Amino acid sequence: MATVTITTRPRKKGKSYIIQYLEPESGKKHHHATFRRKSLAMQEADKLRSLLDEGKLPKPRRNKKTELAQTFGSIAIKCIHEWQRRHKEGDLSTATLKGYLSFLKPLLKKWDNVVVGTISKDDLLEYRADVAASRSMALANRQMFILKQIFAKAVECKAIQEDPTSGIKYLSEKVHERKQFMQPEKVEKLLKAAAKGRAKHYLPLAILLAVEHGLSKQELLDLQWSDITLDYGETGIIRFYRTKTKVERVHRIMPRTRKALLAREAHINKMRKLRGIPHKGDYVVGHLDGSRMSEFKSAWKSVCESLGIEDFHFHDNRHTYCSNIIMAGGTLKHAKEMIGHKTLRMADRYSHLEAARENVIQDNLAAHYEDPKAMVSRKRNT
Repeated sequence: MATVTITTRPRKKGKSYIIQYLEPESGKKHHHATFRRKSLAMQEADKLRSLLDEGKLPKPRRNKKTELAQTFGSIAIKCIHEWQRRHKEGDLSTATLKGYLSFLKPLLKKWDNVVVGTISKDDLLEYRADVAASRSMALANRQMFILKQIFAKAVECKAIQEDPTSGIKYLSEKVHERKQFMQPEKVEKLLKAAAKGRAKHYLPLAILLAVEHGLSKQELLDLQWSDITLDYGETGIIRFYRTKTKVERVHRIMPRTRKALLAREAHINKMRKLRGIPHKGDYVVGHLDGSRMSEFKSAWKSVCESLGIEDFHFHDNRHTYCSNIIMAGGTLKHAKEMIGHKTLRMADRYSHLEAARENVIQDNLAAHYEDPKAMVSRKRNT
């Protein structure tokens, strides 16, 4: 029979009855509950004894005072402090921190003052479904990522006993993967349009770095002149580091990109001398003083509108890079290594282009439709 004891403790008014038990396997003593009435304590002790005899352990009792004090917003603040600390330590990039805060904002709007222990798994699944339907699968997954961090922190702070996000898997984004890309002649038109706009001194370079070297926006905005060696060999080399995957890669600089880099360097030196602009940083696609640029959405949008291009994100230039690697005769492995993906599966979205590049059966089928008799004759001869 399981060992369950009731200890009587005197109080100023009356007595307290403390129930304790020994864990069957370890023999460790645990506190179970405290009652002011002996009859209630005895009833609870009998229930506990029966539960232990069945080989089960009681669930930890809820600390109602702690749970009532912890709202979703108060736990979120703890997460924000942790993210900021990690940012200072270099574990989170500025872009990643901004992303976390951006995904958290709508979550706070919905649950800021709600007691975290009252939010159920069904509530979270319903919210995710609404975001996926009204916005996108990707956004729903990003917000679920933040929710998982918040509820893990709530468990750590003992604000809740069980994590409602446990067991919730991320939605598949396979169907919604963006595969838009531009052929070389359209890239040329894009570059010409960018060279005419207000951002003509940096946007063509930004586009070239994306379509000729596969830079993400984060890599582009973080790129510094110290990452570039223009006098290495005939073309020079350039180093990229993507904080999202923590992958570093080194490329030989493409001719057009090298020309644009030299033009950018000359423009910066000229304007600093002409206007007496102080040197504050080393960023390539940054402000004239070298400080980091946070965005160039309006410049990109303006160029796309001038060409009548719709639903083409700047990140799609990265897809353009990978797609044209395949179309130029490269393999998925080449694309994976050159773009900085960690696994070959991440480059799988470009697999359909391998078939489009060269397909002997498709060529034979075209010949068959063009001249069926000649096709039959060719087969006999072979």
